[in-house]
Amino acid sequence: MSKITIYQFTDPTCIWCWGNEPVLRALDYLYGEKIAIEFIMGGLIEDIRTLFNIEGPVNLVIERANARIAEDWRRASQRHGMPIGKECMRLYTEQYTSSFPQNIAYEAAKRIDKERAKLFLRRIREATFTECRRTSQIDILVELATEVGIDAAQFIDKYTNGGAQADFMQDRMKCRRNGITGFPSYLVSEGNTNIILGGYQNLRTFHTVISRLSGGKIKPRRIGPSLANIIDFAKHYKSFYPAEIETTFSLDRAQTDAMISELLQKQRLSSQTIGDGRKLTYITNARSRYTTKESATNKNSSIA
Repeated sequence: MSKITIYQFTDPTCIWCWGNEPVLRALDYLYGEKIAIEFIMGGLIEDIRTLFNIEGPVNLVIERANARIAEDWRRASQRHGMPIGKECMRLYTEQYTSSFPQNIAYEAAKRIDKERAKLFLRRIREATFTECRRTSQIDILVELATEVGIDAAQFIDKYTNGGAQADFMQDRMKCRRNGITGFPSYLVSEGNTNIILGGYQNLRTFHTVISRLSGGKIKPRRIGPSLANIIDFAKHYKSFYPAEIETTFSLDRAQTDAMISELLQKQRLSSQTIGDGRKLTYITNARSRYTTKESATNKNSSIA
């Protein structure tokens, strides 16, 4: 049986794609090499000046468009639980009117290293939504690329030589051919069988689709919400958000907060306030009361 591949039709600046990051991380953590997750760039905003049919001077049009986007981001964040920064209100200016640069940047990174490109996409999302950085600027994109281990000179070459732009246009055509009109959307593929999922999705839906496509043969690891397992998750991803723990371990908000609080007290995690949320980081030099044997036992528990 071939591996199941989940394609996300996406844009690096889509707030609901940021909101679906907990599900993607849960899929990656629970299924590992049994599945592959890939991204198809769709280009959310070609020109902010024409997006909302706002009339008036260009500077006022962009100001009002930014305000509408900011309100959309606030409402979405409250629903899906992934935080946004308090000052993320001016992503677009008269000089930077499109989200296409971020899409092309991903394609450029993908031409260099496909796996690092996925880390880069995550960093673009994070920088856009929690750090309030104007990620359409080439200097910021170069900085984010180097953070995930992509050579700056290679990245600039791939970004500017035309190949990445062509890849992006091909991805946009894939969106059209599959009838994709909103982000995120998904194509889940196994062999010659494809299932399209439109819009923001929860983890249970993916469990159902993966089981159906694999005839029940591909199953997630059975991992309980123990402190040792959450530490293992933290070690694997280094930094994360409470919603990602909540989704991966099927917890409610109160349970998530309680377990995070205990790990903060034990100095296994550090916490950084972001807007009305927080970012958690694994403390690498912390001494653990949990044995390696216990963590390995919990990590390898499987129903496959």
